[in-house]
Amino acid sequence: MILAHGVGGRSDLPVPLWLALYAAALALVVSFVALGLLWTAPKLRGSAAGFGVPPRVTRWVDARFIRVALQVVGLLALGAVAGTAWIGPNDSAENPATTWFYVWFWVGGVAVSLALGPIYRLANPLRTLGTLLHSVVGSSDSTVPDRVGYRPALVGLFAFLWLELVYPASDSPRAVAIFITIYAAVHIAAGARFGPRWYDRADGFEVYFGLVARLSPIGRRDDGRVVLRNPLDGLLIGGTGDGLTAVVLLALGSTTFDGITRLPWWADLKRDLSRIEIIGLGTAGLIATIAAVAVAYAGAILLTRPYLRKGVEPYSTFVHTLIPIMVGYTVAHYFSLLVFQGQVGYVLVFGGKIDYTVVSTTTIAVVQIAAIVGGHILGVVAAHDRAVGVLRTGYVKVGQYAMLALMVAYTMVGIELVSGV
Repeated sequence: MILAHGVGGRSDLPVPLWLALYAAALALVVSFVALGLLWTAPKLRGSAAGFGVPPRVTRWVDARFIRVALQVVGLLALGAVAGTAWIGPNDSAENPATTWFYVWFWVGGVAVSLALGPIYRLANPLRTLGTLLHSVVGSSDSTVPDRVGYRPALVGLFAFLWLELVYPASDSPRAVAIFITIYAAVHIAAGARFGPRWYDRADGFEVYFGLVARLSPIGRRDDGRVVLRNPLDGLLIGGTGDGLTAVVLLALGSTTFDGITRLPWWADLKRDLSRIEIIGLGTAGLIATIAAVAVAYAGAILLTRPYLRKGVEPYSTFVHTLIPIMVGYTVAHYFSLLVFQGQVGYVLVFGGKIDYTVVSTTTIAVVQIAAIVGGHILGVVAAHDRAVGVLRTGYVKVGQYAMLALMVAYTMVGIELVSGV
């Protein structure tokens, strides 16, 4: 069983590391300068943007049988993963449930959300079951208090990421089964109590895939019509309630920590530790990495704050600009995992062998660098578009220096991590 993220040439960059770092930093700075000259007013329009597809496409997408089919697929997938994890061998080399959960669902869900938009919201089996129970036993006046925000999603995502990145037996099918069962029970019960609105902010997976889906070229306009759009317009669509900034920083920080754990010195650090000590070290490392990413963002916002117009909430104003960076990190770290380990989910059921020649190590490295740099360039564009609308006149350029420095720093760290040095 592979289950080591970034299989295949993490340290085999197609160019020298120093050249990749300088080129990436130069790309961000050049983008910033070009935007300052050519992009002098907000251009992104959010849900008002997009080219409408033929009306019959919208009718087909909204058809009841499509929604029911997606719900059935979601329920069958949940039953297959949980059932196989509980009943099958407690060995990830023989049981495909671990690969289905970590690779097909968690990593594959990012690719599907990027391609098709918030499709997981329609297929979410927990939403389906919770809503069904709510219609039977729920109360019409049961609502989720606004003050709760995205905090339940934050807790659920952290629990999953701790299982995946810290728990020594994370590839155990029984560990996966226990997590899925507890997570599903909590959210189905909450959905039965509060109704479908619970999942909009409380289900960590739905919230996360929804954030990724903002970058999809397929969206929905204000008039309800399905459209093809500039993915950056999608970044402006969606809530910014309490806790959403923390969710984005959690996802970004956890991916950074995953890169750290693949470095040789981390393996040396935990070599002689006991199981409990490894868990303690991993937990502390995960929290510290997330905190470092969050502090860096908070510092950049603190330096930007004096230049903002009155009434602008600083921390949530720019959080959407981190979503392309979050997605870029995810693609860079997990692309090879999806390509190679993803085959295991099929091989363990139908037989055969993993094809390690389907992509070369050079291709993997190119994808990694392109994902990180591309994600940061999109972040710079989104940040500039927001900046020209919220920064005080006369301070538009200087007010962006802190966010630019943050993105350059994030880029350097990301490339260093995928280089494996």
